[in-house]
Amino acid sequence: MKVMAGKYLVIFITQMKNLLEYKINILLKLIRPFVMTAAVGSLWLVLFKLTGRDNIGGFTRQSFIIYLLTIRFIAVFSPGGASIAEMNEEIRTGNLAMRLVRPAHYLPWLLFRNLPVPFISGITGLILVSILTVLLGADLPKAGMMLLFVCSVIATITLQYAIYQGIGILSFWIYEVFPIERFYKSVSGLLSGELIPLTIFPATASEVLQFLPFASLAFIPGGIFTGVFTFEQALVRVIVQWTWAAILWGLVITTYQRGLEKFEAQGG
Repeated sequence: MKVMAGKYLVIFITQMKNLLEYKINILLKLIRPFVMTAAVGSLWLVLFKLTGRDNIGGFTRQSFIIYLLTIRFIAVFSPGGASIAEMNEEIRTGNLAMRLVRPAHYLPWLLFRNLPVPFISGITGLILVSILTVLLGADLPKAGMMLLFVCSVIATITLQYAIYQGIGILSFWIYEVFPIERFYKSVSGLLSGELIPLTIFPATASEVLQFLPFASLAFIPGGIFTGVFTFEQALVRVIVQWTWAAILWGLVITTYQRGLEKFEAQGG
């Protein structure tokens, strides 16, 4: 077990060293969330002005900007379409067979191979958000809430990789999986709280949405950081996040094994 863990760590460190040679990639990853926040935030600030309200869905102007930045940098951790494209190509062409004979399980190999740039950019971005929060005069989460926030972010990353690898695994049965990815991103953008905080919805709908896996990708960690939840509410939602993570990874692993049976039977 230690030997296998060491192999994946070596993969991660090697990719980290390689990618640090191209610092422009990391810089662009850091700039994009600010640009996206400026675009979406400006529309919401107009809404605040038109309604004449200081609080919409539990967010002030200040906390809403912080929320947007937080979820944008959490989204940076996502492997994105590149991971799906790589899996799709290797499964369709039969090149996966070369991966299978190597002394490393394909799924964690792919995870650690794709993680370095999101890891560096995401961590740096969340530090920047914390600094900006202080500069804007807002309060950072207390120690307990900050711990829950960290646990929530890790759960979010775990879910993101499960979803993207799950879509890629469908390449065993579907020749072109990118329409599925585009559909997922459209649904996720609305139901995760990425575009509209879930507290904007009617109370009953908001409560239901917060316990679906989509909310774990943005609204829950963003809500914890900006103080939308009490400690008890945040704890329950983090437990829900990790429950979904366990369920989705169980489905991913099971589906991957079924896909391998089909792949090996057809010889790639």
